[in-house]
Amino acid sequence: MNGSALVVIGASALMMTACGDDGEATGGEEESVETWSYVTRPDLTPPVISVETTGATADGLLFMAPKKAGAQTGPLIVDGEGEMVWSSPREDMNVADFRVQEYDGEPVLTWWEGESHEGHGDGEFVIMDSSYEEIARIGGGDGRPGDLHEFELTDDGTALVLAYETEPADLRPFGGEADGEMLNNYVQEIDIETGEVLLEWDASEHVEMSDTYDDLGGDDEDADEGEDEDEPFDWFHVNSVVEDDDGGLLISARNTHAVYYIDRETGEIRWVLGGRSSDFTMTDETTFAWQHDARWTEDGLLSLFDNQAAPSPRDESRAIVLDLDEERGTVQLVEERTNPERIRAFSQGNAQRLDDGGVLVGWGSGSAMTEFDADGAAVMQAILAPAETYRAYRMPWTGDPASPPDVAAQASGDGQVVVYMSWNGSTEVTQWRVLGGDAEDRLRPVTTVGKDGFETAVAVDDADYVDYVAVEALDSSGAVLGTSDVVPTG
Repeated sequence: MNGSALVVIGASALMMTACGDDGEATGGEEESVETWSYVTRPDLTPPVISVETTGATADGLLFMAPKKAGAQTGPLIVDGEGEMVWSSPREDMNVADFRVQEYDGEPVLTWWEGESHEGHGDGEFVIMDSSYEEIARIGGGDGRPGDLHEFELTDDGTALVLAYETEPADLRPFGGEADGEMLNNYVQEIDIETGEVLLEWDASEHVEMSDTYDDLGGDDEDADEGEDEDEPFDWFHVNSVVEDDDGGLLISARNTHAVYYIDRETGEIRWVLGGRSSDFTMTDETTFAWQHDARWTEDGLLSLFDNQAAPSPRDESRAIVLDLDEERGTVQLVEERTNPERIRAFSQGNAQRLDDGGVLVGWGSGSAMTEFDADGAAVMQAILAPAETYRAYRMPWTGDPASPPDVAAQASGDGQVVVYMSWNGSTEVTQWRVLGGDAEDRLRPVTTVGKDGFETAVAVDDADYVDYVAVEALDSSGAVLGTSDVVPTG
């Protein structure tokens, strides 16, 4: 398909296949994904994102990192119409947790990139400035593999990250071998500038492996789990960490169905929410399973994405907000959001609280994202199917690329030249001025057109006199933001 045609994929295309937690399908044939193509940037072939808006949405662009189904992997920004704003393809690797954060007082783009294994990753964490120049890159601390699930910047110039390590374990209590292998989980705080590990929390030192809900060898797919390094027992599966104003760490572990509040200084667990060792009395409506993305809201409530992947009591995923009473050990359900198509995300997912009081829910392996307003009405749905994204976000962003705009020209055969123009990552362009002439150093303004999606095309008359073209990107006031190289029309 071309860069100016949008193929709408209906909600029926939401493929909810059983998946590992990194979204790698475990069965069935994958559908091929519809992609964009551009004359100016043939290297960019992101998947088509079908966006339907039915109400007022929060400010900002949509951030995701599509994968699977043959989709071009990499960080991707699209606007409210599903038009690409910026893409940076990554070959032979996956990308996760792509979003805007603040570093050194400035908004930056951050993500993880690397190799995905069954439910975890081994890679590096990237920080890029508003000109799309990389300004920092770190791996896991002390040589540990940097995991895909979290890259959380703090106000102190540090990052909270996760790591999975295969370690020996006696798995006889779970029906395994005495000399089995398990995936141990680490939470680290790393100084971004120096790479120094300032904190490391070891899950196996603080949580009993018997708290797991993971079934060692419970079905054919997991029959070898725990017997060797290729299939270690994934008993904990940490997938998010954030800090609060008191310095405590909030950690989510998918395979224990629990959220942990950790004392940063001692590493001790202050309380456990959910699972087999909960310090809170859980009710039917507050019980969650296989969850992701536990975070504090601004008013001190707890937000998370409740996958409810099988086996679990519910048949659909939900984004929930819980009110915890630590003294009484009680929990109340404050908010619940489910997808209009009753998506059950077997893996991945997140729930981002928005500044207008709404929430953007990424449905993980459900291949969609939904924005709800403060009253709970679904005001936007974006469908990636059959591609997926681990997390999805809506965030304000201003991009000013260091690279120049791109231009291409093709003779149309009817005495005209079609000029194509784009600028990967620029958010402020509203118009394009086309320059043309019979020599590279003799260009004059030919026409000015409004920006139309990622790539704008315009036909220029008098092709016999326009042997070379260039374009100028203009903002809403008509100021020149950038100028392309000069290219021949023949």
